[in-house]
Amino acid sequence: GFRIGNAAYTPDLNGIPEESRESLAGLDVWIVDALRRTRHPSHFCLAETLSWIEKMQPKRAVITNMHCDLDYESLCRELPPTVEPAYDGMQLTI
Repeated sequence: GFRIGNAAYTPDLNGIPEESRESLAGLDVWIVDALRRTRHPSHFCLAETLSWIEKMQPKRAVITNMHCDLDYESLCRELPPTVEPAYDGMQLTI
């Protein structure tokens, strides 16, 4: 992944090394991987992503790389207010 100013993009993520955690501190926007509800060997599942979002406390988090079994409307209803699912064609201003 990478960080630009106060935004970070971390696709295809299945762990965050200790030495990388400081670079995710103080984010305004974190675009982060959440493949599906069940665990996967090379991607965060939704619960793992939400746990890391809670730890890192970005002002806004956008989950991406979602499998088709993660329904956009359902996620919008269940996610915390500062977390939103990405959608095709979504544009963010950072």
